[in-house]
Amino acid sequence: MSLLCKMSVVTALIIGSAITALAQSAPTTTIALDELDGSTSTLSEYLQKGPVLVSFWALWCAPCLQELRALKGVAERNKEKAFTILAVNQDTPKSLAKVKAYVSSQGYDFPVILDPNAQILQAFNGRVLPFSVLLDTNGRLVRTRTGYLPGDEKEIEQEILKAVSGAKVTE
Repeated sequence: MSLLCKMSVVTALIIGSAITALAQSAPTTTIALDELDGSTSTLSEYLQKGPVLVSFWALWCAPCLQELRALKGVAERNKEKAFTILAVNQDTPKSLAKVKAYVSSQGYDFPVILDPNAQILQAFNGRVLPFSVLLDTNGRLVRTRTGYLPGDEKEIEQEILKAVSGAKVTE
């Protein structure tokens, strides 16, 4: 094997290790979460109850709204399981009344978090919506997902159930 090939293999291994390390460490679980109902919580409070799916969305994002409706079904089918879906809204503070009205009209039972400055989204290295991350009970990032197509909720549900059972979620 030539020196150039060996260097390429070593570089690939180093980059792969760095990506794996980043994927396994979630942002701090003490991030303050401003909830739609006016209360404040932290991610670690939700992690005490089980794995957490953090789903970032906005009213202007049609795939986000489709995903939220699908996640409502996932939550309803698995309400006896120990996990939380956090719906993190990315709309501006001016849209707060519209966000409240939308959430109320849809009857979402999961917590809705307000992130108008995208601080939480940036903490998870999110760039586009919809974007979601699945955290295990230790706060480790086990899966990220960008985009949503109808039917994706089946895979999302399976990933959540694996995380609830403690099984490893695979990419």
